[in-house]
Amino acid sequence: MVVRTRPAVAALLLGMAVLALSGCVAGPGEPRGGPTPRAFLERAELPSCGTVELGQGEEVSSGDIACLEEATTAGAELAVTRPTVEGDPFTAYYRVLPGGGWEIYTDMTKDRYGEGWWLDDCPDALSMIQLGECTSTRL
Repeated sequence: MVVRTRPAVAALLLGMAVLALSGCVAGPGEPRGGPTPRAFLERAELPSCGTVELGQGEEVSSGDIACLEEATTAGAELAVTRPTVEGDPFTAYYRVLPGGGWEIYTDMTKDRYGEGWWLDDCPDALSMIQLGECTSTRL
């Protein structure tokens, strides 16, 4: 009976060692940084609804949301910076487009787990909460 338990104990210890060491290899790195994409730099200028910096668990105020949702045919843009669960900042640029639809540029270059810049195109969006179906593109 002792002979049968040794392989099981050895396998269990080996599995635990692999799990413990995998955290050392696959842990978070430094924020990736990188250049700002041309698509963002060359985006059409829209009237600004300002910039908002949120703390952990805070939400965008109803006044800031109203600015976007009441945008006229000129459109509007609101920049919102908030922390990830781990506390790294990322910024989303919510844009109501002239003629309809929304787009959201998201800068995750300061997030250790982030994937750079993204653009979400939401042609049927009705509001910040009702974005409908969006197409995501990594920039």
